[in-house]
Amino acid sequence: MRQFDCITVEYFRSHELLLWKIKDTGMPNFCLKGLKEFKEFTSWVKDYFSHPDRPLKFIVSASEHKGIYNMGGDLQFFLENIQSKNIDNLKTYAHLCIDAIYNMYTSFDLPILTIALVEGNAYGGGFECALAHDYIIAEEKTQFCLPENKFNLFPGMGAYSLLSRKLSVGDANTILKSDKIHKARYLQSLGLIEELAEKGEAIVSLHSFVKKVAERFNFEYHHVKSKKNVFPLQKEELLRITDLWVEACMKISTFDLRKMEILINAQSRKVKVEI
Repeated sequence: MRQFDCITVEYFRSHELLLWKIKDTGMPNFCLKGLKEFKEFTSWVKDYFSHPDRPLKFIVSASEHKGIYNMGGDLQFFLENIQSKNIDNLKTYAHLCIDAIYNMYTSFDLPILTIALVEGNAYGGGFECALAHDYIIAEEKTQFCLPENKFNLFPGMGAYSLLSRKLSVGDANTILKSDKIHKARYLQSLGLIEELAEKGEAIVSLHSFVKKVAERFNFEYHHVKSKKNVFPLQKEELLRITDLWVEACMKISTFDLRKMEILINAQSRKVKVEI
Protein backbone atom coordinates (compact mmCIF):
# COMPACT_ATOMS: atom_id res chain seq x y z
CA MET A 1 0.00 0.00 0.00
CA ARG A 2 1.29 3.45 -0.93
CA GLN A 3 2.73 5.56 1.91
CA PHE A 4 2.11 9.30 2.22
CA ASP A 5 3.50 11.99 4.50
CA CYS A 6 0.29 13.79 5.42
CA ILE A 7 -2.33 11.02 5.33
CA THR A 8 -2.63 7.36 6.23
CA VAL A 9 -4.26 4.94 3.81
CA GLU A 10 -5.90 1.59 4.56
CA TYR A 11 -7.64 -0.72 2.09
CA PHE A 12 -10.21 -3.19 3.44
CA ARG A 13 -10.66 -5.57 0.55
CA SER A 14 -13.45 -7.63 2.16
CA HIS A 15 -15.51 -4.45 2.59
CA GLU A 16 -14.39 -2.96 -0.74
CA LEU A 17 -13.48 0.16 1.19
CA LEU A 18 -10.56 2.59 1.20
CA LEU A 19 -10.05 4.71 4.31
CA TRP A 20 -7.79 7.78 4.33
CA LYS A 21 -7.08 9.89 7.39
CA ILE A 22 -5.27 13.15 8.04
CA LYS A 23 -2.26 12.23 10.16
CA ASP A 24 -2.08 13.29 13.78
CA THR A 25 0.84 15.67 13.25
CA GLY A 26 0.80 19.45 13.44
CA MET A 27 -2.29 21.51 12.65
CA PRO A 28 -5.18 19.42 11.23
CA ASN A 29 -5.84 21.68 8.26
CA PHE A 30 -5.24 21.83 4.51
CA CYS A 31 -1.61 22.93 4.29
CA LEU A 32 0.05 23.51 0.93
CA LYS A 33 2.20 20.37 1.29
CA GLY A 34 -0.87 18.28 2.08
CA LEU A 35 -2.81 19.66 -0.88
CA LYS A 36 0.05 18.89 -3.26
CA GLU A 37 0.26 15.39 -1.83
CA PHE A 38 -3.48 14.95 -2.24
CA LYS A 39 -3.00 15.33 -5.99
CA GLU A 40 -0.55 12.41 -5.80
CA PHE A 41 -3.02 10.47 -3.69
CA THR A 42 -5.79 11.10 -6.22
CA SER A 43 -3.65 9.87 -9.11
CA TRP A 44 -2.66 6.80 -7.11
CA VAL A 45 -6.31 6.00 -6.23
CA LYS A 46 -7.42 6.25 -9.84
CA ASP A 47 -4.57 4.04 -11.03
CA TYR A 48 -4.54 1.48 -8.21
CA PHE A 49 -8.27 0.82 -8.30
CA SER A 50 -8.52 0.71 -12.06
CA HIS A 51 -7.55 -2.97 -11.79
CA PRO A 52 -10.47 -5.42 -11.51
CA ASP A 53 -8.69 -7.49 -8.85
CA ARG A 54 -8.93 -4.56 -6.43
CA PRO A 55 -12.68 -4.16 -5.83
CA LEU A 56 -13.82 -0.83 -4.42
CA LYS A 57 -17.23 0.57 -3.55
CA PHE A 58 -16.46 3.13 -0.85
CA ILE A 59 -13.84 5.78 -0.13
CA VAL A 60 -14.02 7.15 3.41
CA SER A 61 -12.24 10.22 4.77
CA ALA A 62 -11.47 10.70 8.47
CA SER A 63 -8.89 12.19 10.81
CA GLU A 64 -6.44 10.84 13.37
CA HIS A 65 -6.77 14.05 15.40
CA LYS A 66 -8.85 13.60 18.53
CA GLY A 67 -11.89 15.85 18.45
CA ILE A 68 -11.05 17.44 15.09
CA TYR A 69 -12.03 16.34 11.58
CA ASN A 70 -10.41 19.33 9.89
CA MET A 71 -9.82 22.98 10.78
CA GLY A 72 -10.01 24.00 7.13
CA GLY A 73 -7.74 26.44 5.34
CA ASP A 74 -4.21 27.27 6.44
CA LEU A 75 -4.94 30.66 8.02
CA GLN A 76 -1.27 31.37 8.76
CA PHE A 77 -0.52 30.85 5.06
CA PHE A 78 -3.40 33.17 4.16
CA LEU A 79 -2.25 35.84 6.59
CA GLU A 80 1.34 35.88 5.36
CA ASN A 81 0.43 35.97 1.67
CA ILE A 82 -2.28 38.59 2.06
CA GLN A 83 0.15 40.79 3.96
CA SER A 84 2.81 40.34 1.27
CA LYS A 85 0.20 40.71 -1.53
CA ASN A 86 1.32 37.39 -3.04
CA ILE A 87 -1.66 36.68 -5.28
CA ASP A 88 0.10 33.83 -7.12
CA ASN A 89 0.65 31.85 -3.90
CA LEU A 90 -2.97 32.30 -2.85
CA LYS A 91 -4.27 31.30 -6.27
CA THR A 92 -2.03 28.21 -6.36
CA TYR A 93 -3.34 27.18 -2.95
CA ALA A 94 -6.97 27.89 -3.87
CA HIS A 95 -6.80 25.91 -7.11
CA LEU A 96 -5.24 22.93 -5.29
CA CYS A 97 -8.19 23.07 -2.88
CA ILE A 98 -10.60 22.95 -5.79
CA ASP A 99 -8.71 20.00 -7.30
CA ALA A 100 -9.19 18.12 -4.03
CA ILE A 101 -12.84 19.11 -3.54
CA TYR A 102 -13.80 18.30 -7.12
CA ASN A 103 -12.07 14.91 -7.06
CA MET A 104 -13.96 14.04 -3.90
CA TYR A 105 -17.24 15.30 -5.35
CA THR A 106 -16.74 13.29 -8.55
CA SER A 107 -15.76 10.18 -6.56
CA PHE A 108 -12.24 10.18 -8.03
CA ASP A 109 -13.76 9.26 -11.42
CA LEU A 110 -14.50 5.79 -10.07
CA PRO A 111 -17.86 3.95 -9.76
CA ILE A 112 -17.86 4.33 -5.98
CA LEU A 113 -19.53 6.27 -3.18
CA THR A 114 -17.71 8.61 -0.80
CA ILE A 115 -18.31 9.03 2.93
CA ALA A 116 -16.99 11.65 5.34
CA LEU A 117 -16.53 10.10 8.80
CA VAL A 118 -16.64 13.18 11.01
CA GLU A 119 -15.55 12.26 14.54
CA GLY A 120 -14.51 15.80 15.45
CA ASN A 121 -15.28 19.41 14.58
CA ALA A 122 -15.19 20.54 10.93
CA TYR A 123 -14.57 24.21 10.27
CA GLY A 124 -14.22 26.23 7.06
CA GLY A 125 -12.56 24.09 4.42
CA GLY A 126 -13.06 21.06 6.67
CA PHE A 127 -16.82 21.60 6.44
CA GLU A 128 -16.50 22.07 2.67
CA CYS A 129 -14.49 18.84 2.45
CA ALA A 130 -17.22 16.91 4.26
CA LEU A 131 -19.88 18.46 2.01
CA ALA A 132 -18.01 17.22 -1.08
CA HIS A 133 -18.76 13.62 -0.07
CA ASP A 134 -21.88 11.68 -0.99
CA TYR A 135 -22.68 10.99 2.67
CA ILE A 136 -21.63 12.37 6.04
CA ILE A 137 -21.61 10.24 9.19
CA ALA A 138 -20.90 12.38 12.24
CA GLU A 139 -20.67 12.03 15.99
CA GLU A 140 -23.64 13.74 17.59
CA LYS A 141 -21.54 16.29 19.51
CA THR A 142 -19.49 17.43 16.52
CA GLN A 143 -19.71 21.01 15.36
CA PHE A 144 -19.57 22.60 11.92
CA CYS A 145 -18.85 26.21 11.00
CA LEU A 146 -17.89 28.51 8.14
CA PRO A 147 -15.89 31.11 10.11
CA GLU A 148 -14.69 33.25 7.20
CA ASN A 149 -17.24 35.94 8.07
CA LYS A 150 -15.29 36.61 11.25
CA PHE A 151 -12.55 38.26 9.22
CA ASN A 152 -14.68 39.70 6.39
CA LEU A 153 -14.11 36.91 3.83
CA PHE A 154 -16.40 34.24 2.41
CA PRO A 155 -15.93 30.45 2.07
CA GLY A 156 -14.36 30.11 -1.36
CA MET A 157 -13.54 26.43 -1.74
CA GLY A 158 -16.88 24.83 -2.58
CA ALA A 159 -19.39 25.86 0.09
CA TYR A 160 -21.53 28.00 -2.24
CA SER A 161 -21.76 25.36 -4.96
CA LEU A 162 -22.27 22.41 -2.62
CA LEU A 163 -24.74 23.94 -0.17
CA SER A 164 -26.77 25.44 -3.02
CA ARG A 165 -27.20 21.96 -4.48
CA LYS A 166 -27.92 20.17 -1.21
CA LEU A 167 -30.23 22.67 0.54
CA SER A 168 -33.03 25.11 -0.15
CA VAL A 169 -31.95 28.62 -1.16
CA GLY A 170 -32.94 29.95 2.26
CA ASP A 171 -31.13 27.32 4.31
CA ALA A 172 -28.01 27.53 2.16
CA ASN A 173 -27.96 31.32 2.44
CA THR A 174 -28.38 31.18 6.23
CA ILE A 175 -25.34 28.92 6.65
CA LEU A 176 -23.23 30.81 4.12
CA LYS A 177 -23.88 34.20 5.71
CA SER A 178 -23.52 33.05 9.29
CA ASP A 179 -20.29 32.43 11.18
CA LYS A 180 -22.22 30.56 13.87
CA ILE A 181 -21.38 27.03 14.98
CA HIS A 182 -23.91 24.42 13.85
CA LYS A 183 -24.54 21.23 15.75
CA ALA A 184 -24.51 17.95 13.86
CA ARG A 185 -28.13 17.23 14.78
CA TYR A 186 -29.26 20.50 13.21
CA LEU A 187 -27.42 19.71 9.97
CA GLN A 188 -28.99 16.26 9.98
CA SER A 189 -32.42 17.91 10.19
CA LEU A 190 -31.52 19.80 7.00
CA GLY A 191 -30.48 16.59 5.27
CA LEU A 192 -26.74 17.30 5.15
CA ILE A 193 -25.79 14.50 7.54
CA GLU A 194 -26.87 10.94 6.80
CA GLU A 195 -26.37 9.39 10.23
CA LEU A 196 -25.43 10.46 13.74
CA ALA A 197 -23.36 8.39 16.14
CA GLU A 198 -22.68 8.50 19.86
CA LYS A 199 -19.21 9.65 20.90
CA GLY A 200 -16.69 6.94 20.09
CA GLU A 201 -19.23 4.96 18.06
CA ALA A 202 -18.77 6.54 14.62
CA ILE A 203 -16.77 3.62 13.27
CA VAL A 204 -19.55 1.24 14.34
CA SER A 205 -22.08 3.41 12.53
CA LEU A 206 -19.82 3.43 9.47
CA HIS A 207 -19.65 -0.38 9.35
CA SER A 208 -23.42 -0.65 9.73
CA PHE A 209 -24.05 2.00 7.07
CA VAL A 210 -21.59 0.45 4.59
CA LYS A 211 -23.15 -2.98 5.05
CA LYS A 212 -26.63 -1.57 4.47
CA VAL A 213 -25.64 0.41 1.37
CA ALA A 214 -23.56 -2.45 -0.07
CA GLU A 215 -26.65 -4.65 -0.11
CA ARG A 216 -28.40 -2.13 -2.39
CA PHE A 217 -25.35 -0.55 -3.95
CA ASN A 218 -26.71 -0.59 -7.50
CA PHE A 219 -29.61 1.62 -6.43
CA GLU A 220 -27.63 3.88 -4.05
CA TYR A 221 -24.83 4.52 -6.52
CA HIS A 222 -27.14 5.38 -9.41
CA HIS A 223 -29.40 7.39 -7.11
CA VAL A 224 -26.45 9.63 -6.18
CA LYS A 225 -25.30 9.83 -9.82
CA SER A 226 -28.79 10.84 -10.93
CA LYS A 227 -29.00 13.66 -8.36
CA LYS A 228 -25.65 14.98 -9.56
CA ASN A 229 -26.95 14.95 -13.11
CA VAL A 230 -30.04 16.91 -12.10
CA PHE A 231 -27.83 19.53 -10.40
CA PRO A 232 -24.56 19.29 -12.36
CA LEU A 233 -21.43 20.91 -10.95
CA GLN A 234 -18.58 21.80 -13.26
CA LYS A 235 -15.07 22.43 -12.00
CA GLU A 236 -15.05 25.77 -13.81
CA GLU A 237 -17.78 27.06 -11.47
CA LEU A 238 -15.67 26.18 -8.43
CA LEU A 239 -12.61 27.85 -9.96
CA ARG A 240 -14.49 31.06 -10.76
CA ILE A 241 -15.67 31.32 -7.16
CA THR A 242 -12.27 30.56 -5.66
CA ASP A 243 -10.71 33.20 -7.94
CA LEU A 244 -13.23 35.66 -6.47
CA TRP A 245 -12.02 34.54 -3.03
CA VAL A 246 -8.42 35.37 -3.98
CA GLU A 247 -9.60 38.76 -5.22
CA ALA A 248 -11.45 39.35 -1.96
CA CYS A 249 -8.35 38.44 0.06
CA MET A 250 -6.57 41.42 -1.45
CA LYS A 251 -9.31 43.78 -0.22
CA ILE A 252 -9.61 42.96 3.47
CA SER A 253 -8.36 45.50 5.98
CA THR A 254 -5.61 45.43 8.59
CA PHE A 255 -8.35 45.18 11.21
CA ASP A 256 -9.74 42.07 9.48
CA LEU A 257 -6.25 40.55 9.36
CA ARG A 258 -5.93 41.10 13.08
CA LYS A 259 -9.15 39.13 13.59
CA MET A 260 -7.70 36.35 11.40
CA GLU A 261 -4.62 36.32 13.61
CA ILE A 262 -6.79 35.99 16.70
CA LEU A 263 -8.55 32.99 15.13
CA ILE A 264 -5.16 31.44 14.26
CA ASN A 265 -4.14 31.66 17.91
CA ALA A 266 -7.48 30.23 19.02
CA GLN A 267 -7.08 27.26 16.67
CA SER A 268 -3.57 26.60 17.96
CA ARG A 269 -4.85 26.54 21.54
CA LYS A 270 -7.71 24.24 20.50
CA VAL A 271 -5.34 21.74 18.92
CA LYS A 272 -3.07 21.74 21.99
CA VAL A 273 -6.03 21.09 24.27
CA GLU A 274 -7.24 18.19 22.13
CA ILE A 275 -3.73 16.66 22.05
